[in-house]
Amino acid sequence: MRSPSVPFDIRDRRAMVSLGPLSSKRYCTYSCPFCYVSSGFPSYVSMPTKEIVRWLRTKRTEFDIIYLSGDTDSLAPPRQSEGLRLLEALSEFGVDLLFTTRAIISPEGLKRLEALREQLAAGGKLLFGCVSVAQWTVPHVEPRPIPLPQLRLDQLRHFRDIGLVSVLAMRPFLPNVPRSDYSAILDNSHAFVDVVLGEVWYVDEDLNILRRTLGESGDSEFELASHSMDFDGNDKKWLVYHARDTESLVASACRRFRLPFFMRSAPAINWARSRRSKTADGAYSSAEWKDGAGGSTG
Repeated sequence: MRSPSVPFDIRDRRAMVSLGPLSSKRYCTYSCPFCYVSSGFPSYVSMPTKEIVRWLRTKRTEFDIIYLSGDTDSLAPPRQSEGLRLLEALSEFGVDLLFTTRAIISPEGLKRLEALREQLAAGGKLLFGCVSVAQWTVPHVEPRPIPLPQLRLDQLRHFRDIGLVSVLAMRPFLPNVPRSDYSAILDNSHAFVDVVLGEVWYVDEDLNILRRTLGESGDSEFELASHSMDFDGNDKKWLVYHARDTESLVASACRRFRLPFFMRSAPAINWARSRRSKTADGAYSSAEWKDGAGGSTG
């Protein structure tokens, strides 16, 4: 557990918050076997929305974007309405907002996101809707009740339709997911995706995550290193798997589709910010964003 004095992670001008664990016995609605949270990642502190906002006010000079992400899916059932309330409350800070989910947002929730996007756009800020899809043909990697990959890709289309920045998070790149899966995901989504993210895979040193995840060998060769996470300030050491061949394949496909591709979210955010272009209704034109896109892996 994180220190109560530092309940969330703020670094590199980014504040990462969440609703915290689902309960005292369970971190999240979902149980992805590759997730590092169940193997030593320090959980965020559970706090009501008002307390999260109050705490962020004390740190206001330290961030220019807020992520609703981290240790749990704050938009997954049964907390979707609560997660949306938190997103809406975060608009107080007048910064870009990003949320990540594997859940399907209800029609009413989409209306709320569209209204939030309009509110942020009035101040020149962006709302990033990030959907995680880690496989296409290896369902045990994303077990029930996680919605099927195609349903999550359809949600990205909905995000684009209501003016959000639609972010496809094919992360992490896993050794037991064939490279053809990543091609299939892009083939089925490139028409309505603004930004593509990949990521290395973090494994605990006891290899519990590895044993949970690998039911068969994949066709990717991985490089292994041991160091701290580059996106979180926890002091644990992690084994880090780099799927260079998968990264190369995805980068090549993104160049073909003229999609920006990044292995970290920060350069993706900066790229989108540099290309934001308001339309008459305050939405953002993805067609203009794609000018100059070419599979960057920053």
